[in-house]
Amino acid sequence: MAKAIAYANNDVAQVAWRYDAKIPDCLGFAIYRKEGSPDGAGAWTPLPAWVGFKGQSNKAWTRNTTEIWPIQKFEWKDVSAERGKTYSYKIVPTKGQPSTTQPLLRMDDQALIAGPVTLTPRRGSFESYFNRGILSTQAVSHQVPAGPSGTPNFQILTSRIDQPGDPLRLALAGQMIEALESLLKLAASTGGSCYLALYELNDPDLIKLLLGTPNLHIILSNTGPTDAENHPARQSLHAMAGIEVFDRFVGSQSIGHNKFCVYVDTAGDAQAVLTGSTNWTCTALCAQSNNSLIVHDRVVAKAYLDYWQQLRADTPAEGTSPQGPALRAYDAVVRADTDIDAGHLRLWFSPNTPAVRRRPTPPDEVCPPDLSEVFSLMDSAQQAILFLEFEPGSPSVVDHAATVQNRKPDLFVRGAVTDPRAVGVFNTTLVHRPGEPVAEVAAASAITDQFAFWQQELLKSSPQAHAIIHDKIVVIDPFTDHCVVVTGSHNNGYKASYDNDENLVIIKGHRELAAAYAVHVMDVYDHYRFRYLIQKNGVLAFSGLSMDDTWQDRYFDPADPASQDGRLWF
Repeated sequence: MAKAIAYANNDVAQVAWRYDAKIPDCLGFAIYRKEGSPDGAGAWTPLPAWVGFKGQSNKAWTRNTTEIWPIQKFEWKDVSAERGKTYSYKIVPTKGQPSTTQPLLRMDDQALIAGPVTLTPRRGSFESYFNRGILSTQAVSHQVPAGPSGTPNFQILTSRIDQPGDPLRLALAGQMIEALESLLKLAASTGGSCYLALYELNDPDLIKLLLGTPNLHIILSNTGPTDAENHPARQSLHAMAGIEVFDRFVGSQSIGHNKFCVYVDTAGDAQAVLTGSTNWTCTALCAQSNNSLIVHDRVVAKAYLDYWQQLRADTPAEGTSPQGPALRAYDAVVRADTDIDAGHLRLWFSPNTPAVRRRPTPPDEVCPPDLSEVFSLMDSAQQAILFLEFEPGSPSVVDHAATVQNRKPDLFVRGAVTDPRAVGVFNTTLVHRPGEPVAEVAAASAITDQFAFWQQELLKSSPQAHAIIHDKIVVIDPFTDHCVVVTGSHNNGYKASYDNDENLVIIKGHRELAAAYAVHVMDVYDHYRFRYLIQKNGVLAFSGLSMDDTWQDRYFDPADPASQDGRLWF
């Protein structure tokens, strides 16, 4: 039976659809969008399209529509949807003669409807934010002039993303600036206070807001032995009267990796907390994929405030070692365990082992308590495991996803990582063994040659940049009552639990939140998967839309992995 479904987070709407069998003569789908419910007032408007049929071109990267250049897939993300609006979607098969100007013939008798969905960060007591910080897009390639290598000039890019109000900065950051500023602005308007623990700080907008926020208390870590990145902001904060600043300098094996902000009201009660993967830098806002989560819950906010006080007590004078036994013992047990909306939240902090990680690692190395819980939840997965990670190391959730997949061949496992070594380990385990089911992890890749409809792309913000995918997310069984979201600052590997200041949030049973995170993971995964396959198979792997209905064949061939793609959504 044919069916369609739509999900959304604050940044993008995802539409997926399925038919029981191949549609004869179908050249793809025209996708239409309407504000509000499907039967409400207003017209159905075709979504934009930029890629046409083989032999056609679009050098100026101008918009066409999916009536003329249809979608030859069974899912699509609407990146042109406006935040805050509610939409419904109509999916219509098309046939006829390809053109650059004339619409194809609609097959309305087989049309499907999905929605409505609203692009909003609010999910009950949570606000989940996802940015647009992927540089390897044609939109960036057409906005940033090429450098000597032919790729977009990274120096021009960096000169724009650190400029407050620049349109490119705002487009890439999306609502992430709003997210990071929200509790600070709330404190300023109510007379409350904020307690922050940050790893990186150099964004001019955020620094200006911090300097103008009364009742501010901040623990600022170092990002290396010279503290070059944070030093200017650190000096400015220390020079501002009324701001309480604590310099937390950790050793070379560890990092003070937190990035959270607690809002405390005028009565001294913690009311809300912001956490996630987003550092307070222009690169994190605009040149990495990141997420932030605001939790409006007094139990959780107080747990973060108590942890802040533990970090403060563990912040000695420069030159001595923090992360002492008292902090490690405090972190070794779960610090919040509470119902929120229809779900349940558990909160861990680190370092939560008795000592730093030994080198070389012993064969009997003990699994940290926070990851032990995450691994157990992954073991219980019934539908899917999704993840986005930045250099998780090993052991990590990437390794464990491979282990679970090997035990459960029908499990839908998808993820993307920045560290190519993590991809290699995962693919070696799951893909390269003959007869093993495919569970692909897409390396963060960019189009490096100009071909067909594509210009060369920029993968990262500078040659020295490391993070591309900077999220630290695991989503388990997202569209079920036993769904799980794992997020926070934690890199989801042993090293983070043993050596770093981190926070890790586990949210069970909150379907709205899990759906929002699943949309983000698959958005990033699909983006890099296409580029990874181009890199792996050569530029001729895709040079335009198919001229006949054979594009559908792989989706109805049980031997082709593409036939399993829809299992996540349905």
